[in-house]
Amino acid sequence: MSEKFIINGAPYECEFQLKDDKGEVKADFTKSAIKLLDLSENFLEPFTNGTIVINNPYDFIENLMITRGDGRDVFTFSLKLEGGKEKLEYNFVLNDENNSVGSQDRAGNYKIFSLLDENFFKLNENIPYGKRFRGATGDIIKSILKDVISEEIVDEENFEAGDNVIDVFPEHIIPSDSFRYSDLIKYLLRISYKKEKGLNVRSFLTFDRSEKKYKLQTLSKLFEKNKDEVTEGFAANDLVDKIKSNKNNPPPDADVNPYTTQLPQTNFTTPMLSYSNEFFMNYKAVGYDPILGEHAIREKRIKDIKELWKKNFVDVFKSEGGKPKPFLPLNKQKKENLFRTISTPFSVDKSANIAEAEMTSNLIFYNLCLSIDVVGDTKRQAGKFIDIYRTAEQVNSDKKLLGRWLVTKCRHRFYGDTYKNFIQCVKTYVGPDVNLDDDID
Repeated sequence: MSEKFIINGAPYECEFQLKDDKGEVKADFTKSAIKLLDLSENFLEPFTNGTIVINNPYDFIENLMITRGDGRDVFTFSLKLEGGKEKLEYNFVLNDENNSVGSQDRAGNYKIFSLLDENFFKLNENIPYGKRFRGATGDIIKSILKDVISEEIVDEENFEAGDNVIDVFPEHIIPSDSFRYSDLIKYLLRISYKKEKGLNVRSFLTFDRSEKKYKLQTLSKLFEKNKDEVTEGFAANDLVDKIKSNKNNPPPDADVNPYTTQLPQTNFTTPMLSYSNEFFMNYKAVGYDPILGEHAIREKRIKDIKELWKKNFVDVFKSEGGKPKPFLPLNKQKKENLFRTISTPFSVDKSANIAEAEMTSNLIFYNLCLSIDVVGDTKRQAGKFIDIYRTAEQVNSDKKLLGRWLVTKCRHRFYGDTYKNFIQCVKTYVGPDVNLDDDID
């Protein structure tokens, strides 16, 4: 049963329970017993993990429960601001255990548990020997989630099959003995793609914790509906700022809470030479040509897809001062003959599509990056958008900083009675009056 505790000066409804393999509650902790709870939600990893530190005087936990250590020990928790809508709630398997022993006596003992997503644990089972998988990559992932976790775990309306269909003899996937279902899902996500507005883009598996369902959507679909997926706006203002219009601001679509969305500082980075040389690359795709009966190579160049990339991932955004500009400065002379090779067991056409989808996502996730450290809120999660705006006269850094950002990682960190979020984001564009020649010789 949840109880009320004060966190960040506000009442939260909290529940922390340790359960045995039969689902029986063995320990029901108060918030004061939880010294640290650190969770990480990642857009590039659909399964959550975390760490919890619990006060364990005189080996209190050991006296209540004998942990098995085989993945059947479960820690569950839920937190929600009183009167709030969004609950932070998870079921975790105890993955690892450590003890911090008091220096004076056993009264100062602490228990440290590493927490593993319960769904990931279920998917960590071995795949039966000789089992084959065929069909669209998205449909294979859907069938695995339903068979291994539950029939209700999939959001049918937001689960795309994709265009990579394993259906032509002798194409099929036969996992090795060491493969688990989680390994197979990650492999399928790497080779999944779908053509959107003329461009092959990757699909990403995400967990919607409010609906407790998995979604599989293309990046371009997510970017296209950014207005519906923006959760809040953050003000990058100083106390001395006067309210003025700023042409780099995003449209006023986001909710703003003046008490929790002030940004005293931001950690903002631009992709530099090392990133550019490693990830902003042309591709050579190697695959089998069934017509010629031999292996073939297909080239995919950034210069050939950059307009389609702009259409999918930049033109969907707006700025108050006009259309934003893509941030893709490329040195033509250096980039013209630099290639990364990708080889698959599929046809050369499929290999080329996989390469194009990977190149497309690299231009997003290794683009403009932002990290912020703010007062905690349970509604924040990876896979959503946030707005950064300034109600003050424009400064030069606003051309990169202000706008709509995709949240790629959100940490929820509870330490004592404080709650903070550490958010990492990416952005594909700059302000409307930026002039960067992306074909410098």
